[in-house]
Amino acid sequence: IDQAHLLPTRQQFLTEIGLLLGHVPNITPETEQTGFDSILVQVQGATVEVSQEDLELDDTMVDTKNLCAKSPRLALARDIANRHHFFHWDLEFIDLFAERGGFDLILGNPPWVKVEWSEGDLLSERNPTFAIRKLSASDIAKARAEQLEDESQYTAYLEEYAEFEGTQSFLNAMQNYPLLKGQQTNLYKCFLPRAWNILTPKGMSGFLHPEGVYDDPKAGILRAELYKRLISHYQFTNVNLLFSEVMIWVKYSINISGSIRDSSGFVTCSNLFSTSTIDACFGGPWEQEAGGIKNLENNWNLAGHPDRLLEIGAKELSLFAKLYDKEGTPALRARLPALHSKQLLSVLEKFAAYPRSLPDLDGGYLSLEMWHETNAQKDKTILRETQFPKTPGKLILSGPHFFTGNPYYKTPRELCNTPRAYDLLNLEFLPEDYLPRTNYVPECSPQEYHNRTASVPWDGSRKVTDFYRLAFRAMLSQSGERTLIPTLIPKQVGHIHGVQTVCFESSETLLTMYAISVSLPGDFFLKTTGSSNLHGKWAELPAIEISAEIVSRLMLLLCLTTHYADFWTENWKDDFSNQTWRTAAPQLDINLFQNLTPKWTRNCSLRTDYARRWALVEIDVLVARELGLSLEELQMIYRVQFPVMRQNEDDTWYDRNGRIVFSSRTGEAGLPRKAKPKAGEPIGWEDIAEMKSGTVERTITDNTMPTGPVERTLVYEAPWIRCDRETDYATVWAALDKQEGAVS
Repeated sequence: IDQAHLLPTRQQFLTEIGLLLGHVPNITPETEQTGFDSILVQVQGATVEVSQEDLELDDTMVDTKNLCAKSPRLALARDIANRHHFFHWDLEFIDLFAERGGFDLILGNPPWVKVEWSEGDLLSERNPTFAIRKLSASDIAKARAEQLEDESQYTAYLEEYAEFEGTQSFLNAMQNYPLLKGQQTNLYKCFLPRAWNILTPKGMSGFLHPEGVYDDPKAGILRAELYKRLISHYQFTNVNLLFSEVMIWVKYSINISGSIRDSSGFVTCSNLFSTSTIDACFGGPWEQEAGGIKNLENNWNLAGHPDRLLEIGAKELSLFAKLYDKEGTPALRARLPALHSKQLLSVLEKFAAYPRSLPDLDGGYLSLEMWHETNAQKDKTILRETQFPKTPGKLILSGPHFFTGNPYYKTPRELCNTPRAYDLLNLEFLPEDYLPRTNYVPECSPQEYHNRTASVPWDGSRKVTDFYRLAFRAMLSQSGERTLIPTLIPKQVGHIHGVQTVCFESSETLLTMYAISVSLPGDFFLKTTGSSNLHGKWAELPAIEISAEIVSRLMLLLCLTTHYADFWTENWKDDFSNQTWRTAAPQLDINLFQNLTPKWTRNCSLRTDYARRWALVEIDVLVARELGLSLEELQMIYRVQFPVMRQNEDDTWYDRNGRIVFSSRTGEAGLPRKAKPKAGEPIGWEDIAEMKSGTVERTITDNTMPTGPVERTLVYEAPWIRCDRETDYATVWAALDKQEGAVS
């Protein structure tokens, strides 16, 4: 940076490049061949005398040493080249390119490194306590100012920044990597077009790299070239620590490519945990079915099966482009989903064939992140302070507050210093006007907070907080029980950017998109994207027709407090009172629907664990039937794509009244597996698992209420039951078939 004055003009650059190549400006080749004593050349704004000896060394090389001695700019360029060791394939392997045109085989594991400026990391190198303390953005700014007062550190800081800027500029330059235009720079991406350029016409390359090239919406140009060459794509998840230094849920793939072919076509295999599975997919022996992501023993499935190998051609790419990309996206630019077996392609075809999508619905909508957790604190919009809010307008939600279909899932603890410092809420004891603790409160005045809140585009006088909104956790956990985690949030409530909300002009559109989002088929669709960030992917879901049965179950799951009373009344349908459950399980209130009223009361909600689970099961079936899926396809989606959910349900037990008495699900209600007398848990699940009748009591301290800690005694009544979701799907499906048969 301190020598920026040496940067050349275009003409100076061309002149000096010519000198380095032995070419003297304005001297014809014939003249050059006859020789000359010396010539005056403009170098760096000054006239420099260049002799023929400067341009020749043993009749084959330019004497760069002498040229650099006469030009500070050339000398600086030489020093930079020596420091960074720039590599030029065509020069290093000039004989190979001349004789063969390139390489026959290229293999590599290129660096998985995002080229981004990390000031915190740089400061931590000078003072490791910064990394240990995990400084905030404001702390880093203060630390930078203090460190840069030292001249040596100031110089080092500028050198680091200059190197970063230079690297990023080179990698982002269109003339260097045109296929990476508009994408976040990651070094491994640069290796792909480089390899294609230096392969022989029959050469092949094999690279191990992350999945970003396949799911980045901005990488369409790169995919268009990749798909023309791609032969095989094998996607792994690192749960078995094939790479010990990589996090267990990171996805990466083996990618084998060749020369450009006339038609696209390649094999893909996803959800791999061992390389042995690839061989088994081709060579057997095979089970009758491909199996799911986990096997019956709840271990990661390492078995191979030919159905795991999906052949992707123009037809499949066109399907993916229709489902996952903007309208009009060419097939060769389509994003590639992570599909476990061939059978799931038929499910995606039904998603694509559904006639309605979000643009077909009435009214506008606005999607937003609301308050950025860092920036909104900097500008004093919000303040970090854990407390019980007095009104919805003082509540600012974070992701852990809610779960699928449940707006009152957890509340922060009094001391909430980690994402795990949240307590599960017991909906049976929830006060009618309950609001959970919030980790943030408005810091500015109420009027200023209102002014800073976004307005809706269809009515500039109304704020987004004047509406009930569809809310999602912004991060998608591909390895979790559920990936897409939605709920509806009340009016006036705010949220940080770990939550993304959508405000709809039409209440019917809101319920439509909520229904598909809550359902297992909708969650399956998001799982296939392989993405870890939501962004606007929810909008790609089909806009299903919602029946009164779907609406009633959504409302019963949602409307747990008076903060949803208006929503209940506005969306009430008289048909609610005529509905029934699709099972006669004793854990369900058979008179629930008949007792519902247009005006919300506490009884217009589902509060027991079993009832809430069953409502979600019925929603899954109703949505699947609307999409045109078969029972077998719905069961396959669950069995294949939801291994954690399946594992949890296999070890979750309910009592006669629908309470969870034990669950292996982390942080769930119920007894611990083993008794812990010293921790106040004298009875464990293993002590009572064989009970056929009788009751068990558990006393707990509930610190989730604004009135302070409350001692509660929970009573569990045997016998215990365990649910099987595939069987439950079949039960509901048969009941609906019977109902439709009776109607017809």
